[in-house]
Amino acid sequence: MIQNNLTIILVAYKPKTELLKSLIYKFHNKYSIIISNNSEEKLKDFFYELKNVHVIDEKKNLGNGAGINSCLNHCETDYVLYLDIDVILDDENFKKLLNYTNQIKDFAVLVPNGQNIKSKDEISKRWDVEGSIMLINRKLIDNLVRFDENYFLYYEELDFFFNCIKNNKNVYFLSKVTFTHKRASSIQTVNDQQQEKLHLLRQWHLSWSNYYFHRKNFNKITAIKKNLPSLLKDAVKLFYFFFILDFKSFKVRFTRISGLVCSILNISSYKRL
Repeated sequence: MIQNNLTIILVAYKPKTELLKSLIYKFHNKYSIIISNNSEEKLKDFFYELKNVHVIDEKKNLGNGAGINSCLNHCETDYVLYLDIDVILDDENFKKLLNYTNQIKDFAVLVPNGQNIKSKDEISKRWDVEGSIMLINRKLIDNLVRFDENYFLYYEELDFFFNCIKNNKNVYFLSKVTFTHKRASSIQTVNDQQQEKLHLLRQWHLSWSNYYFHRKNFNKITAIKKNLPSLLKDAVKLFYFFFILDFKSFKVRFTRISGLVCSILNISSYKRL
């Protein structure tokens, strides 16, 4: 049974202690948990003492996809449930998710519905969905599909789903299994300045990853078409905010353009806090 053959994996970077603790408490009495700690410093001592919890101290921020790969490399069960730290999956929907493994035998990944997507199909094959929760069949992806570590943040799960499908591994979207995602709420910040830096980091990588994903999986023309409307909008807003001396908003638009330009020029996703 999958219940006896499942590991929970998490990727943490300077996480909010109570948020991470509450998620671990939900599962650690029944399942093994592996945490990739991408922070430069260790987590609170408390986490290293918990039953069934193994923390991998990466000692530097590898990015989310690389953190997932690290957990997969340390995993010994056939099935793996990846969770973003800021998701809420209640008991009813968790049971639904596990029950689908009895119904769908050929899945590489099962993806619940975190975007309130309306679908006439209870089960559908698709790659263009949010991957903040993923139930992975490790037997089908090992040595074939892993997360592309060129991504630091954003689009790594879409790339993973897309490449599963390219390799004839089935990704199923489960419209009836729902969860809540409190986006961009997992990292502990101490002041407004740190929060602003984090927001700018996310904007840079969102632009970088968007172009990289479409260039890698389609072609340069498709990547440019997908990003051109945002680039034009950002350019207009950039001059507007400069003209009205709104330098905080100016910085956001400049950062977004910078991330896109770096991706177009094939510069790595280097930006960090």
